[in-house]
Amino acid sequence: TPVQEALAQFTEPAPASELLAQQSWIDAAYSADSVADIVARLQASGVPEAQKAAEQVRAKSPTACAVTLTSLRRARQAGSLEEVLNDEFRVSVACLSSPDLVEGIRAQVVDKDRNPQWSPATIEEVDPAQVDAFFAPLGDLELGLTAPQRQH
Repeated sequence: TPVQEALAQFTEPAPASELLAQQSWIDAAYSADSVADIVARLQASGVPEAQKAAEQVRAKSPTACAVTLTSLRRARQAGSLEEVLNDEFRVSVACLSSPDLVEGIRAQVVDKDRNPQWSPATIEEVDPAQVDAFFAPLGDLELGLTAPQRQH
């Protein structure tokens, strides 16, 4: 067709994926069950990119890292997109009252010292109950999405 001919003039193969070449250490590190274990695997890998990734994770809010990992794992096990979106809404609402949100804004935008003082300060200090609280039901504030019923 004329459209395909026109497109063919401007297409080119995609470049090789840089991440694909690093998939083995990425999979080995990020398959760990906790943020602390992920960071330990990154540091132990001996790969410069993995070392850099470990430093970047350590610089972020430990609570946010733990909540993010939990959120990703919960999403993988969820039965529907609606379930995932309900979880994400709960996490978003909980983040609004997190001291790390205010601290991150202070460090990046207000004082611009780029030196946030996270609470807790390290990944190892994050309490699992604190992470679970980000996923707690919101009562009347729930988003309440439900999957459409399939008709047979």
